Formats: sequence, structure tokens, C-alpha cells
Amino acid sequence: MATVNYYLSRYVKKDDQRGEIQLRFSGNRNFVKRAGTGIHITAGNWDAERGMPKARKSTKFGTDNDEIRDRLLLLTSYLIRCWEETSEGDLKDNSLTIWLNDIEWQTEKEDSILGGKRVVVNRWSLTTKTQKAQEDAAKKREMAKLENHYFVDAFGFFMDEQYNNGVIVAERKKSYNTCMGLWDRMEKYHDKRYKIKTVTTDALYDFKNYILNECDLWEFRKEKNEKTEVMEEKWLPKRRFEEIYNGYDYVKDRGVHRRSLNYVANEFKYIRAFWNWIMKVQKCRVEDIFENFNRDQSVYGTPYFFSREDTHKLFKADFSSRPALGVQRDIFVFQSLVGCRIGDLTRLKKSNVINGEYLQYIAGKTRNRSGRLVTVPLHPIAKTILDRYKDMDDDRLLPFISDKNYNEAIKDFFKIVPSLDRIVTILDPVTRLEKQVKLSEVASSHMGRRNFCGNLYEAGFRDADIVSMSGHSEGSRAIARYRKVSDQQKQRMIKKL
Repeated sequence: MATVNYYLSRYVKKDDQRGEIQLRFSGNRNFVKRAGTGIHITAGNWDAERGMPKARKSTKFGTDNDEIRDRLLLLTSYLIRCWEETSEGDLKDNSLTIWLNDIEWQTEKEDSILGGKRVVVNRWSLTTKTQKAQEDAAKKREMAKLENHYFVDAFGFFMDEQYNNGVIVAERKKSYNTCMGLWDRMEKYHDKRYKIKTVTTDALYDFKNYILNECDLWEFRKEKNEKTEVMEEKWLPKRRFEEIYNGYDYVKDRGVHRRSLNYVANEFKYIRAFWNWIMKVQKCRVEDIFENFNRDQSVYGTPYFFSREDTHKLFKADFSSRPALGVQRDIFVFQSLVGCRIGDLTRLKKSNVINGEYLQYIAGKTRNRSGRLVTVPLHPIAKTILDRYKDMDDDRLLPFISDKNYNEAIKDFFKIVPSLDRIVTILDPVTRLEKQVKLSEVASSHMGRRNFCGNLYEAGFRDADIVSMSGHSEGSRAIARYRKVSDQQKQRMIKKL
């Protein structure tokens, strides 16, 4: 059987003590060759007896020895496979060089926990230029047929490619998947499957109408509860439309209710991104279906949020009768004092707190555009909250629950502190008319972010100052959604007339 042994080159650089790892390949007694691997390591980190890097050490230039070991093991498997797949008649004197030159190393960064600390490691994989060329050729042939693909299939391919290439994060992939599901159900409703080449602007209007009116496919009806065997009234798809929801258990669990034009605008943002990819990246010969389509714009109305006094009052409220709700209260107050999105909040680790004074993280939504590090000095109350949960067994920053349960808990706060459950005027997202509601009806995790940005606006800080801590990209127009001129400020303005 072929064997591969590694050793460190005798030529080690004096400045950083690095040397190249070399190999001795033995297929049989007539084929014994030596070559360089192109992989370097600090000499002190090399175990000459084992022919492998020493365990749990890092080189001076920052590559972990475990990563180098992984690469050498991948290289060993690859070379032995090359030997086994090469017939004796095809074997050449320079076959080892040919195999090595065909290697295409690939790496992905991955968060990991080592020794109780959060670190970023490289996960290596090995392919070949020949294999990659074959895959590229196959992909090119496939893309040539993309115009004949069904819309949903092509959208799924687009979504996976964007995610695998790091263009979108996991949260955005979920949003894309929801959009793809909506389009799929629209096709089932109309009993028509669209191909890329057959999609027209009319299909976009059908999609819009379906989003707005899907709730009409649902009804309240009585069904037996499988656990209690008691007849209960539930919100369910009408029987003649039940087949549309096969495979969509998550939709049946939460139901479909009346949607807003803001919701429509968001879904068309994803469809537009997909169609741009079809036209500009894949170069498909299709029409620009958005050219004559009237897209709705998102409208948010005047923001509502807690004042500083409200936040402090909530933090001091007695939740001893419902301690689990008190934990979620702490998380909501913490979010109101650091301003991060719920997606970022739930993934934060203890290692994101620097010297007990600052919270540092990279915002998931802008990670692939700017990768800018967000640094937020910790408010004294935020420090107090972190101190309450510092002894948790795992590395989580705070004891988060699911997003859905967190939102329900926020609404429950007002039952404990009814003095905070004031009436606010909001823009009805469905009718786009004003209406008055209690905070307990509309409050959600995003209100914590609004509390942060809104109070900083009222304190007189500029957009650029707030953006430096909110995780928005520089020059973001979205930050304006949190701007509200207080009644007191309006009084001062009127007095100047």
C-alpha cells in the first residue's frame, strides 16, 4: 500500500524560523518520490518523530497547528487516492508533481470554542483544478438551460449559491426561503408552474395579489384536539385549499393573516434580487419584468419607544411573581441599552464583552458589505444585568429563549407594569391609516432597538454618531425610521416663531 511521510525542510528562515513541510511518497519500490507541500510551519512547532505538527500550538504567523494537521491528512488521502486510481501504464516519472500541481485548496472561516474561548478557525477542503474545471463546465451547461428551469427551482439554486458564497447570512436565507414558499403556493393556487422564460410582469401582479389575499384561503372551523380529544375552533386552511399547504407545516402552525403593503415590498425585494441575478449574472435571455411593474415602497410611520425613565422603571419593577418573565425583562432592557438587532442579540457570547466595559460584535446584516466592528460602551444597568447571569454554564451572554416566546414575553411585561401600557398612535400596516393601540398589542423585540436609537435622537446626537453603535451601515437611510421630534422640542420650536 502507498505511504506518505512528512518531514521539515532543512532550510529554515532565520527571521521567523519557518520552514516548508516536505513529503516522501512511496507507491512501490519503483516509485519513491519527494516533493514540497507548499505548507509552512514554525520549526519549534514541528514534531520530527511523528512527522506531524505538535498538538495545541500556534505558529508565529497565526496558523493553528490543528489546521496544518488537517491539511496534511487531506493531502495524504488525496495522494493515496491518486495512486490507486492511476493504472501502471499511465504512471509517469513526474506523476507526483502532476498530482500536486492539480491541487486546489479551499478554506472557510468558522466560529469554534477551544479551551472555553471563542475563536475563528479555518476549515480546509481539497479539490483539484481538473475537478473544478469539470464542475465549472457542468455548471455552464446547466446555466445554458436555466431559462428552461422552473422558477422555484432556479430560485432555490440562487438562494443556496448566495448563502454558500457568503453573500447572505442565515437570517436572510430564511427570508428568501419564505419568499420562495409564497411563490410556490401561488403557483399551486393558480395551478400553473412558471418557467424562467415564461415569467412576465403579469406574474408579479399575481404574486402581489396572492400575498395580500392568501388569508382568504383560511377559515375558523372546529377540529378535534388530538391530545384532549375536545373539539376546538382553529384558524385553518379551507378544506379545498389544504393541498396547497402540503410541506408547509410551519405556515399551518402560525396561520396566515392579513398582510401589509410593507410585507409585500419586502418580498418583492427578494424577487428583484433573484431576477437581477438571472439577467446580469447568469445572462439569461429574459425580459426585465420589473421595468413596467409598480413596486410598493415600505412606509413605517412615526416610531414609538420607551423614554429613558420608562426603561429604568421597567428595570426596577417587581417581577418576583413571575421570575421567568423577569429574566426576559432583563434581556429587553439590555437590548434597549445596546441597540442590537434580535438576530445579533441571540448569538452574542461572553467573549463579546471586552474588559467588562464594552460590547463588541459584527452586525450580521452588514457583515458581508462592510464587516465593520460595532462597539457599544456598556451602560451601568447593562453591566448589572450581565453580572446577574455571569455564572451560566454555557458561553451564552444571556439566557435567551426563542424569538416568538421573547416577543410574547415583551407583551406580558405590561401586565406586570400596567402604568407603562400607554396608548400610542401608529400607522396601521394594512390600511396605512392611523390608529390608537396599547403598547401591549404592538410591542416586540424590535422595540428594544427603537428604544436605543430613539432616545439617542432625542438627546440630540447625529445619525453618524448613532450608526456607530446601532450596527447600521454608514450612510444608511434606514436609521431615519427611528427619528422622532418630541412634543417638548416642538414647543421650543414654536416659541422661536
